[in-house]
Amino acid sequence: MLTPHFFTLGDPQNPPLVFLHGFLGRGESWLEIARPLSENYFCVLPDLPGHGRAAAGDVVSNLNFYMVTDWLLRLLDEIPASRVHLVGYSLGGRIALAFACRFPERILTLTLESANPGIADESERARRLAEDTVRAEAILKHGMSAFVEQWYQMPLFASLNAQPEKLSAIKESASRNDPRWMAKIIRELSPAFQTPLWDALPKLSFPVFLIAGEKDAKYVQIAHAMAKQIRDARIGIVPGAGHNIHAEQPAGYIALLKNFLQYSTTS
Repeated sequence: MLTPHFFTLGDPQNPPLVFLHGFLGRGESWLEIARPLSENYFCVLPDLPGHGRAAAGDVVSNLNFYMVTDWLLRLLDEIPASRVHLVGYSLGGRIALAFACRFPERILTLTLESANPGIADESERARRLAEDTVRAEAILKHGMSAFVEQWYQMPLFASLNAQPEKLSAIKESASRNDPRWMAKIIRELSPAFQTPLWDALPKLSFPVFLIAGEKDAKYVQIAHAMAKQIRDARIGIVPGAGHNIHAEQPAGYIALLKNFLQYSTTS
């Protein structure tokens, strides 16, 4: 069983706001965003399974999205919170969407940053599985530091180079993850193994905010495609940002998220 590890900011009597980080991250990755929002929300920052403090347990047993959404359900029960504002970035966004589709009654609003509902094309799924298998092998063979350096050389993170101190801190934090767990996560929670959720999007009955960075063309396109399928969707395209918007432009991200949450609870 995957055990929730999380810390909180703010008054538990305020509306719960749960943040799910991306691959290689940890709950602390959201601190810069959560601190100002904790004045009005009870912010919950978990470490995703296998990341940070949640790297204990059996690294050999199988892992899938059904198990991870069960983990998130236990987390909400432990807080406890019957319904939450849920925010997810990249891998955390895929988990957040999978949870929202499976347990819609637990969602007040859903915010997805640089997140993909899944790969529908079988040949593309096979290609991605092969790619992530190679990445998993590289982690185990060369270690976390070498993998992290290579990971953040991908074009979707290029705009982070304008903030070398922040990028260095992100890399340092990522390198502290357990390589066995990171190899497991990147392969077993690969988009290749996730059931595509495009057909579930029209059924979402709560407000959804889709955030993408202007320089991340792939996810800008995905956000627009998703918005066409969701009845109550808003899009935020952040000028000058790449994939990791909340790290690159925290002040703008906070303003966008605050406006969305206020709009959704008053409309």
